[in-house]
Amino acid sequence: MANPVIEQYTTGKPIVDGTFGHLTGEQTAKLQQLWRKLFETFHKPASDLSSAPLPAEATEAPKKEASRSSSVPASGRSSRILKRHTGAKDSPSASPSPASSGWFGWATSSAKAEAPEYRQLVGDEASEASLPPPFVPGQGATTVGEAFWEAALYDHPDVLLLRFLRARKWQVDDALAMFLSCLKWRIDEQVSWLVWRGEAELNLALMRRGMGVVHKTDRLGQPVLHIPVRLNIPSAQPGEQMIEYTLYLMEVARIVLHPPAEKVCLLFDTTDMSLANMDWTFFRTFLHYLEHYYPECLGLVLIYNASWVFNGLWKLIRPLLDPVVASKVHFAASAKDLQHFIAPESLPKEFGGADAFKYTYPMPVDGENKAMFDSAGREKAVLDRRAKCEQFEAATRRWAGVDSASDLSKDALGDERKAAADEFVAASKALDKYVRARTLYHRNGVIGEDLRADWNKV
Repeated sequence: MANPVIEQYTTGKPIVDGTFGHLTGEQTAKLQQLWRKLFETFHKPASDLSSAPLPAEATEAPKKEASRSSSVPASGRSSRILKRHTGAKDSPSASPSPASSGWFGWATSSAKAEAPEYRQLVGDEASEASLPPPFVPGQGATTVGEAFWEAALYDHPDVLLLRFLRARKWQVDDALAMFLSCLKWRIDEQVSWLVWRGEAELNLALMRRGMGVVHKTDRLGQPVLHIPVRLNIPSAQPGEQMIEYTLYLMEVARIVLHPPAEKVCLLFDTTDMSLANMDWTFFRTFLHYLEHYYPECLGLVLIYNASWVFNGLWKLIRPLLDPVVASKVHFAASAKDLQHFIAPESLPKEFGGADAFKYTYPMPVDGENKAMFDSAGREKAVLDRRAKCEQFEAATRRWAGVDSASDLSKDALGDERKAAADEFVAASKALDKYVRARTLYHRNGVIGEDLRADWNKV
């Protein structure tokens, strides 16, 4: 039986059923129903939300890691933020060991030496008190509605909700519960803070190592995330650092995941990998995040040059995968196999392609985040986006049948809502430079000022 995921690359026709702009009448009705139910929650306290639990291994590992190094407490990012901005110090009995001290202390000595300059360039002096709500890094939204608009970024809001509807096979109540759980998780993880802090929040050695690099696209136009497994060294940093790095990559990928390319292609290069490169806890947590918090973002998983080590691990991994995810995994034994999915000009030479790309990490540039400290400009952008949120919400309430639409026809309601969505996206993009630290993809020219991605830049 043909695998429809793989078949897309043979026909050149991506699966678009149920995606934005490709809805049946029944699917549109489901989307409207989800909007109606979501609006009922908008004024409820965000603190009432509950999130999906993590796998047992994923919750136990950080506790064990914390017991070895109190510089990374089990309570996660929030306690670290509190320390930084209240001036709290570790107690003498809890001082970190030399191997784990400093912001980049899990990396090399050269990374430690560069940390102060690195933090200053990215914007370590930023005060969360300087930002107007709801964009206060680390504070989180106070209502479900605020949490929704914070999570929407500059996606068309329908694109965001349709991911959860497809993930729950168009069962509206299930999709709503899943989505609300995701909002709660984003608040608890303080994702807005990670976006604000950017690369200054990460392990510099991981950035330099290139453990996960988005480069070019596959034949369906999906960004390709290159993951050289041999470069994964679990003992080089706490598991929490790897999770934060992965969350950061997911949030950066969201910048460029818009219709018609709503998913990414993962290219796992298992060349020269050993058992020492396998981080089981991270893998379980990564799968959990993909399934619960970034649904319908995975287009294809390519396993390149699978060794006997990986083949043995695959027997353990496969039973853990959702059948839908498993259907997206394909083993590519050669460069020819890879080129069925990725054109030669988009494949680096190490994979048998024609692209001379070699990853290097460009350090932050002085002044690249100056807009983040422009209080007047930021306040204007925040207020403008908030107005566009309200405008889109009003149009959607009429379109979904929550509020009276007066004498507007169905087509007129759709046109009104489309115009409101376009203005919301434009206002959201205008706000981005005030609330997001620039990334390596901004510095190397892949992501432009208009937040469009040009994968031929590199």
